[in-house]
Amino acid sequence: MLDIKTQSVEGLLALTSIKGVGPVLAERIASKVPLLRDLVGEDAHRILRSVPPAVAEMISQPQQVQKAIDRAESILEEAEKRQVQVVSVFDEQYPQRLKMIPDRPSLLYIKGHLLQSGRDVACIGTREPSRFGEQVTRRIVAQLVSSDWTIVSGLAIGIDTLSHRSAIESGGRTVAVMAGGLDGIYPRQNTRLAEEIVETGGALISEQPFGVPPARGNLVKRDRLQSGLSVATFVMQTDIQGGSMHTVRFTLQQRRMLFAPVPAGSHAAEPKSRGLIALTAQTGSWLADALMAEGDYRDLLLSKFPHSPVAISLNNRDDYASMLDMLQIEYSKGINRTDSVTKGGLL
Repeated sequence: MLDIKTQSVEGLLALTSIKGVGPVLAERIASKVPLLRDLVGEDAHRILRSVPPAVAEMISQPQQVQKAIDRAESILEEAEKRQVQVVSVFDEQYPQRLKMIPDRPSLLYIKGHLLQSGRDVACIGTREPSRFGEQVTRRIVAQLVSSDWTIVSGLAIGIDTLSHRSAIESGGRTVAVMAGGLDGIYPRQNTRLAEEIVETGGALISEQPFGVPPARGNLVKRDRLQSGLSVATFVMQTDIQGGSMHTVRFTLQQRRMLFAPVPAGSHAAEPKSRGLIALTAQTGSWLADALMAEGDYRDLLLSKFPHSPVAISLNNRDDYASMLDMLQIEYSKGINRTDSVTKGGLL
């Protein structure tokens, strides 16, 4: 039973089932140790010398590793019953673009069909869009779908729901990134929409195991996956302090393109459009102060966008052709193979 490859789905599930071993440490161990059996016995402490002593002691006990394997098998059995695929960061099925971000999840839970084409764009925004937000979402999503882009969003009420729905109605694919385990749908009123996403060739994905609720912290973590999967992020409508600004931050930190429609006339005066104006008309320096950005994010805004907006403006429908051209150019650059990328280094 201990002859399980650490880089396999079962191996990573077992490692993360051991107390004190999170996804980052599990991936580091798997990058260094081929089989679970290598973690037990007299050489275990040498192999795990950079692991906290209490954690190393836990890992090196055969009975603890066996219990972890049993838990991993139980998770895989439930996944099979729920028709959920579990993918390891070491698997070919793992999205290559997501693999490039520094805080990638070591395991993904997928229900449906997650294509490997890499033609994904994130569409996000406020939970309470105005007529302007609704209109631009439908128009932009329809344009993206017509050029074979998959729409990625978070299944939340508002712009997320409209993005998924517009993609389906336009005959396209859409992917919902969930903040909790795939044994539940949040919000519940989108249960039928989630089913339609899978039925129309899309997917529901999460980094969270079964039984984990969509707590606030997990909602923010979810945002990095939306941008991490995508060539670009489209912010359809948001206030300056809206939750969408988390995805904006991740998009910029991941060096992905950021697009935003420009509200004009009475639409520009709407509170839910203030974030769009900040992203398309204000400088990165201004945004850093407005968001009270700190650390690396503040440094990024000040160094890369000191005198320019952070988002690419979409003023009207005439900009859609150039938008699609920019997306295609970015996509055509290809995705660098990430076999040599590790998270946090080796043990």
